[in-house]
Amino acid sequence: MGIFSRLFQGADKQVEAELEELYSKACASYSGQSISEARRTVRETIKGCKKQAQQEGTDKLPENFGTVLITKSEELHVMGFTMVQNARADGACDEDIEEWWNLHDLQRRMVIWHENALRYANFLSLREDGLEADEAMARVRVIFPMYGDPNDTIHTSGDDRPLRHELRGRVDRYRERYSPQEVAEACKHFTTFNAFVRSEIRNGRL
Repeated sequence: MGIFSRLFQGADKQVEAELEELYSKACASYSGQSISEARRTVRETIKGCKKQAQQEGTDKLPENFGTVLITKSEELHVMGFTMVQNARADGACDEDIEEWWNLHDLQRRMVIWHENALRYANFLSLREDGLEADEAMARVRVIFPMYGDPNDTIHTSGDDRPLRHELRGRVDRYRERYSPQEVAEACKHFTTFNAFVRSEIRNGRL
């Protein structure tokens, strides 16, 4: 049986329950929703994520997919090999790749959903403070790292481009080593948080 055809039996119920609890509390904290309203939002999001995973076939990935990507490169379909090479080219090390892709598929999708929701909440708050949309979005890009496809240059280019998802864990641990004030002060010298991250990687500090 090939690596990409191994059955992965959908979202584990325990993982799903833990994600529902975690993100319901988080969502309620910044959205203004009650905990019950936030829980309904999260449940619908989980349902949508599971459906999307089935449509895209990622629900069939093995649980240790990150380890597979790193340790079985010779057996991988060209797509898997390209994923690893692209991540490395954008600054991710093998540990970063393994960490991200060893997460449950639903965990990855909910991380992305939650970060987008948090960024949007901050965008709306800045708009309420009187900033124009472009200015508010520019401020959000300085406050938060933005992840996605680095080849997407529709909204940003150069070092401001989206960071690879594989870098998330490393960036989060870096941010935890410093106070929010220290990070904010350092980012003031860059157009975006992403440009700051890329500079830190190049200089061997991240």
